[in-house]
Amino acid sequence: MKKIKIIRIIILILAILIFSFTTYKIVIFIKDIKVNEKKNNELIEEVKKEEVITEDEEVEEKITIDFDKLFKINKDIIGWIKHNKIDYPILQSTNNEYYLTHTYDKKVNQTGSIFMDYKNSYFNDNNVVLYGHSMLDGSMFGSLRDMLKSDYFNKEENNYIKIITMENVELTYQIFSYYIIDAEDYYITTSFKDNNEFKKFVNTIKNRSKKKFNVKVDENSKVLTLSTCYGTGETNQRKVVHAVLVE
Repeated sequence: MKKIKIIRIIILILAILIFSFTTYKIVIFIKDIKVNEKKNNELIEEVKKEEVITEDEEVEEKITIDFDKLFKINKDIIGWIKHNKIDYPILQSTNNEYYLTHTYDKKVNQTGSIFMDYKNSYFNDNNVVLYGHSMLDGSMFGSLRDMLKSDYFNKEENNYIKIITMENVELTYQIFSYYIIDAEDYYITTSFKDNNEFKKFVNTIKNRSKKKFNVKVDENSKVLTLSTCYGTGETNQRKVVHAVLVE
């Protein structure tokens, strides 16, 4: 009986330790989310300028980023992305691990950054791939799950992703495919041996889409791919969005 009692006490202690550690990790995670969003909102106020331009009765929103200020913070910053709730600088490292756990100013943070695949050559490749965590509060690439709502694409602006390059050139991409898939290397291919291989790639990712878009994409197109986790915990599924350069 005494031995059984000791075993129960040990199990209880282990359970308390596991619970305490899990709670601690959750608290730190929530803190990281709040810290990262606060920092990003402050950064937006400091470096981002939006203005409405009216020309020939057409209204256009122009975004300008003060990249000189950003470069002083981190030379890994190579652009800016804006889509719906997504409004962040884009980073690029020599690998695809560093910015999973570091913010734009290289501080350790579990929410990480939005970053370009290290294999990409700026925005020049046929398929430019951007990664970001899918945060439960909708931050980073968390809002991409909203595309699963039936009325999401009824709003015209939700069909487009804007990229502002380091030269303050605004690139507009139109979404033509989105889907959920197990983690793989195919959709994050960044270079192709010829136009035929790229055309096959385009047809494959178009056919995977949960919704059919009337958007032209061919072997001469430039594709932007957003990739994030889908689900919770150590999920192996990915939410993928593809858009084509239209402007």
